[in-house]
Amino acid sequence: MFKPFLTKWPFLLSSERKKGDLIHSSERAQTTRSDNPLFKWRLFLGLILVMIIGLFLYFKIVPFGRITYSRAWPRGLASGKGFIYDFKPAERLIVAENGLSGKDKAGLKVTADQVYFSLFTPRRFDTATVTVKYRERLGENSPLIELGVLQDKLSDSHEMRPIQNDILDELRFSWPRLEDTENRLILQAVRNYSSPEEFERDLNSGQLPDCLPGEVRACVALYNYTQALDYRRPDYQLLFPAVIDQPLRGAHQFYVYFNGPWRLGFDFVDLNQDKAADPITVQVWSGEELVATQFLFDENLSPDSGQTENKELSVQGDAVSGVYRVEVKVSPDIVIAKINSSSDKISFIDKVWPVSGRGGLVLFTDSAYLEAKTFSPASLGSLHFGEQEIILDKTHESFGVVGAAGVKEIKLPIDDVILSGRGVFSFSRAALFNPDFRKMDHRFTPGDGVKYIIASYERPLVTEGIKTAQATFDLRETYRENDKYTFMFSVPGLKASDGADDYLEIKEIRVTLVGKTVFDKLGEWFKK
Repeated sequence: MFKPFLTKWPFLLSSERKKGDLIHSSERAQTTRSDNPLFKWRLFLGLILVMIIGLFLYFKIVPFGRITYSRAWPRGLASGKGFIYDFKPAERLIVAENGLSGKDKAGLKVTADQVYFSLFTPRRFDTATVTVKYRERLGENSPLIELGVLQDKLSDSHEMRPIQNDILDELRFSWPRLEDTENRLILQAVRNYSSPEEFERDLNSGQLPDCLPGEVRACVALYNYTQALDYRRPDYQLLFPAVIDQPLRGAHQFYVYFNGPWRLGFDFVDLNQDKAADPITVQVWSGEELVATQFLFDENLSPDSGQTENKELSVQGDAVSGVYRVEVKVSPDIVIAKINSSSDKISFIDKVWPVSGRGGLVLFTDSAYLEAKTFSPASLGSLHFGEQEIILDKTHESFGVVGAAGVKEIKLPIDDVILSGRGVFSFSRAALFNPDFRKMDHRFTPGDGVKYIIASYERPLVTEGIKTAQATFDLRETYRENDKYTFMFSVPGLKASDGADDYLEIKEIRVTLVGKTVFDKLGEWFKK
């Protein structure tokens, strides 16, 4: 029908033929490429490359703000270094997997307190929930297992969370207990209360049955729980401004009672013995409120110069009368040479490290026990804690004893010794005061004046001999260096040198991180 027409117009026939040739040519090319092994291989490699880039961006950006990293023992073929790594020190760890199978395969054994590990993260997060699966063979001297994250590098302070507390696990079945919706456990030696609200009311009023008037803080012990301080001394009269000229090495915390306008002055000596910079931070807290802070940069002398450097810093305020907590955040390369205070009530919290070379020191403490440690062979010897004697015959190792109740005197013939306990220390009996509640630690024993315990704690779950516990940390103000957070397992009382076959055996560590999503970040960017 169209043949005469196409014959009349030959250029149209030529165009149609060319079009048909192009279609057939394209079909042949597609068939050739699809059948070509090289084309298939290139397509496969391209898809793999796209997937790798996608995974890299996902793990680098974490667009949905949530990710989980894990590390298990025994290690499989794909374990590698991973995001959870750098377990140290090696002398406190044992990895033994030979001859075992199934759930009996050995994990990472912790044989001494304390062990550290790092968590690499591509960016910052808000919270971390750490799940630990473990087995343990621990003696009576090690009733606690705790996990902490490094908060401040200078002061080496960690935010600690409980993993296991054998003391509470036993007392919750022998002491009447109260539990409320705040994940708070209240234990009472005698059933005086039937509800947490009744107990809270009397605690706030300072009137608890079986507690002496004015001695509620010595009658109540806390664990992983913070109770607001309401310490008042209406009869307090300032005797004289205090001057502590006993040099103290490294970071310290102390309570001070101010009655009106106040001032603190510090003289520091930078020993310049290491290559790191030594900034100085002093913070003054009223409860959970930061009321004053001062920061001093390390910019005058070159590090590791061997030449000491004197520095001064002062902080002051005009606030209501009450207890303040002062944090001096410095490295061990800094010595607090002198403290000038407008108050004579100063008590150091949990630890004090006097250094001077003079020796013959006398201190006072309300701690029930004392641990002493030195890094200097020249400081080896003996010291007295009340009626007890502590013999320091090794460096880098802690030695401790339990003393009588009440305030005790410490006689230190040779200083440069770190003294620590669960309480406060002072350089005069008149300056000693402790506004805080008693704290439960691994040396805590029921009785000894404690009638009530308040704790935030959940027992670990046990499945076929494997225990599982969780700890949640706020990472918003947590120290992070070189894209990593530093965590610490603490088992107080666990020592490799005592010859006992005791250990903490870690099977798995799983960390779930939660932070801002990419949409949150974009929203903040647009708002700016």
